[in-house]
Amino acid sequence: MESRIPSDLASLAVEPLMTRDFETRPALVFERLRNRYGAVAPVDLLGYPVWLVVGYHEVLDVLRDERQWKKAPSYWRDFTEGRVPEEWPMLAAYRTDTLVLQDDEVRKATRAAVEDALRPFQDPGEPQAVELRAAVSRHVDELITAFTDGGGSGFVDLSAQFARPLPLMVINRLFGFPVEQGDDVVMDAWRLADSGPDAAEAIVRLHAATTELATYRRANPGDDLTTRLIAAAPEMSDEQVGYELFAILVLADLATSSITNSVIEVLGGNDLAYDSLKAGAFHELVNRVHMANPSWTNLSLRFPVSDVDLGDFRLTAGDAVMASIAAAHGDPVFVSALDDDALTSSRAHLAWGAGPHQCPFQELAEMVATTAVSRLFERCELELVLPVDQIPWRASSYFRGVKTLPVRFRQLAGTAPLPAAAASETPDPVAPGDAAPAAAPRRPRSGLWRFLAGLRQGPQ
Repeated sequence: MESRIPSDLASLAVEPLMTRDFETRPALVFERLRNRYGAVAPVDLLGYPVWLVVGYHEVLDVLRDERQWKKAPSYWRDFTEGRVPEEWPMLAAYRTDTLVLQDDEVRKATRAAVEDALRPFQDPGEPQAVELRAAVSRHVDELITAFTDGGGSGFVDLSAQFARPLPLMVINRLFGFPVEQGDDVVMDAWRLADSGPDAAEAIVRLHAATTELATYRRANPGDDLTTRLIAAAPEMSDEQVGYELFAILVLADLATSSITNSVIEVLGGNDLAYDSLKAGAFHELVNRVHMANPSWTNLSLRFPVSDVDLGDFRLTAGDAVMASIAAAHGDPVFVSALDDDALTSSRAHLAWGAGPHQCPFQELAEMVATTAVSRLFERCELELVLPVDQIPWRASSYFRGVKTLPVRFRQLAGTAPLPAAAASETPDPVAPGDAAPAAAPRRPRSGLWRFLAGLRQGPQ
């Protein structure tokens, strides 16, 4: 079919993307859009029209070609001309300056600094990575012990009591946040990821907190990601360092969704995921979940630098374009190429993006998710409380994650928490402005732990 040339994206009849169907059955929404429009569909995204790319090859082209497709809002026509509604809930995120929204040489410089800062925590041979992996394992066991509360069986919300707290605990350790401040920061990251009405206020608080941390760590270096990012790019202002930490915080939610989505796929009837679990191939299990139910549903906007044909449409320079990972994975072109009988599944999926903006902390996020899923299934037998089609999903345009995941657990005989390694534990960082204590105090329980302690098992 020859390209059709619409007069204006804003003038097209578009259907809302963020519907109840999208929350519960996004694959059906993507299939309907693909059948109606082809590889690219005009949709209404929370009150603003965008092109949604749902074809696998088209998504790959958009992600890989930085010459044609830009991330910086300066290429966004409606943004520069002041036509994006101020009340649009996603607008605040596009007024930040992070690696996620940078292009070309600026992106290369920032990414090099971020990768350099992350390397010791992602390289399995580095002592920082070894210590972090051990800390994640202990945190996982702490959370399991907390929700089992000495009982052999019971009920737990695996989202609130396990999957969401874990990345928070990892970020606290990785960034060097004071405990209580870390609680507030990651909860604001959840508000932003959910694209709710309080997202703009959450961004302001997040950036203020990460900038304060950067200021403190510049004067008081430690062995943490914040200090290493400053060392990798000393020319970065504290404000800019704060923006990069802010972006990493938001993306930490990917680990949360990877954990809950893995549990749902195993317990909800995905035979390939279940087979990987029974074989003890936990990394393969998480990889199969990335294909079937990726944590990243849609990516942030991109903007063509010139008029371009994509799918059956001609897009105008500066149009807002959202590439959909979940839709690309549902494209028959991608699905038909998979070999379900293969021991190892395809790595051609787009769960971590592709091209110059591919996620730089893939190894870290996968380590957290794989460690959590493996230890959870090693220690507990789990059963969904709700049918799969009644599990409540978060109304997020970016992430695919649950609001709650109630399960029935039974502790398996012969399993126990991993032994504590007190010598490798580090005390919680000192808050900016506080004097360092003479000796490391006993680790206090934060607001997060007080919240978890207040949760009780459901009815037996």
